[in-house]
Formats: sequence, structure tokens, C-alpha cells
Amino acid sequence: MSGDTATTWSQAWRRRWPWSRRAADGKAAPSVNEMPGVVIGGYPLVRTFAHGALGELHLATDPRTGAPVAIKTVRLHGGELTRERFLRESAAAARLHHPGIVRCHAAGVDGQGEGATGWIAMEWVAGSDLSRYTVPPRLLPEPLVLELVAQAAEALAHAHAQGVVHRDIKPANLLFTPGRSRLKIADFGCAHLSDAERSRSGVLAGTPAYMAPEQLAGSAVDGRCDLYALGVVLFELLTGRLPFEAGTMGELLQAITAQAPPPLAALRPELPPALGELLARLLAKRAEDRPADGQEVARTLRGVAANLGPALVSPGTPAAAPAGTIAATPTPTTSSPPTP
Repeated sequence: MSGDTATTWSQAWRRRWPWSRRAADGKAAPSVNEMPGVVIGGYPLVRTFAHGALGELHLATDPRTGAPVAIKTVRLHGGELTRERFLRESAAAARLHHPGIVRCHAAGVDGQGEGATGWIAMEWVAGSDLSRYTVPPRLLPEPLVLELVAQAAEALAHAHAQGVVHRDIKPANLLFTPGRSRLKIADFGCAHLSDAERSRSGVLAGTPAYMAPEQLAGSAVDGRCDLYALGVVLFELLTGRLPFEAGTMGELLQAITAQAPPPLAALRPELPPALGELLARLLAKRAEDRPADGQEVARTLRGVAANLGPALVSPGTPAAAPAGTIAATPTPTTSSPPTP
């Protein structure tokens, strides 16, 4: 497995389980290349390629098909992440079957008490997350951006119809396969069911720059908080910056809750007004002022794309990040899954 692969997967799952980064000298963190006889949940492990304070991420083999799968493990001893919560959230992920969502094959808990370990077996996805395409030198062509965000919106519509809210949509959780122009949403294994009795938790779960005002306030949320976050992602992919930027966390939270985002026309005047109008709706302070669902967002984006002229940025081939780049700098993965 390449070093880039390990880096990208550590990015993809760092929200709650901050995996170890590369050493300052650029060398990859130590990993086990072969793990004969080590099995988790019936899946033989091949390599461990990410480590964190609460768990690990492994490459494993599906015993039925021989195909590669990703196994995320989480130590459940003490703290907030209880056995019950882990099983509930992994069950939410298992309910989702959509081409735009990373598939959760199985989940469970091994062991008891302080030694209990939760595990989720997930679809192996080749590609990279969208983080590397949020800076001006690497912005994607606008038609591709609109299609990828439309795919994400359709996947969110499916999840919301199943009663599942992601709560942490951001570029690092959107996995992109360049050769096929396909996108998959990752990290639904940590989604929360939007059941009425669980819709108000008071816990700040997510990444603040992408969180809707009602989510920051700890109020009841539904799928429209995901659409707000998707609006932030769309803004970032089109402009190379976040709609709200501040020097401190307090200033950022204040801006998100009280300030209007900059109009898209002020930063990209050559883009169609309809795209700016959609972004303004997605980033509305009140959930009821946002689009009704992801399907509406996808239809609008594809309508804009159909009337969009040639790409306004040069497609090019984004420069590959140098080997040894730390995880804070997004890097691509290999174009195909590694051979176990």
C-alpha cells in the first residue's frame, strides 16, 4: 500500500478518531504488512495502516469474496462512546444502500468491559477525498464540481429518507474517484439517527466551519443541516475559500450564526446567477429557508450545469503531493485498491 493511501484514509476518519500523522522526517508511521491469523469480526486482517487514540484502521479481506475491505476498530472502554451508542450508530450506517454512500458491510463488538472493541467493516474505496481540490491551484472544472455535489445531494436525500442525518459533511468525508467522476460519502458510521427522542443531544458533533447555525446552538436538527454543510463544500470548491473565516473559534461561530455569507457573484462574477441563488439558499440561517431536500439541490445543480459554458478553470491534472506530506495536507490515493 502506498503512503498516500494511508494518509488519505487517516484524513477520512480523523473527525472523532484522530489517527497518527506521519513523522516530521516524512517517513510513514510504522505499520504491519502481514497479519496472519489475526481476525476481527470474521475478517482476516492484512495490514494496519492508521492508528489513533481510540482505535485503528485496517485493510482486511472479505472471507466470502476475497475482496479488500476496510475495518475500523474503536475501543469502547469508558467515555462517551458506549457499546450501545456504537451499535446504534453503526446500525444507522448499515441501513444505507446507495451508490453515493460508502457501504457498511457489517459491524459488531468483540470482548467485554474495559477490553470491548467495536468494529465496522466497510467498502474499500479507491480515490481521494475532496480536500485537495478546495485550494485555488487545484480547483476542479465547474461542470465536474456541480456533478459531484449533485451526487452527494442525492446520497443525502437517500439517507434522510431513512431517518439518518450525517452531521459532519465536509470535503474530507467526500471520497472522489477521478477516473469515473464518482463520489461517495464516508463516515456515516458515526451518523446519528434523527429520531424524535434523539434529535436534541446538546453535543457539538461535527466540524464547526461546516455546521449550520441550529447545529452550533445544540437545537434539534434534521437533514437540512447536512444541506447547509453541502453548501459550504460547494462554496469552497468553487471559490477556494470558506464562506466564513475568522481568527478564533468564537469569531467563527459568531460569523456563522449572525453574518451573511459573501455572495458568490462577488468572488466568481462569471458564474451563473442561479448558482449564487442556490448557494444563498443552502447557507440560509434558518433551516426552513433552505431547499426542501437533496433531490431538489441535485436537480438545480444539474440544471445550472446544462446551461454552463466550457469549464471556467483549466481542468488540468492536479499536481500530486510529495511523498511524506503530513495528513493536514490532502494527498491523493492510488487509482485502484492495493493488492492484499
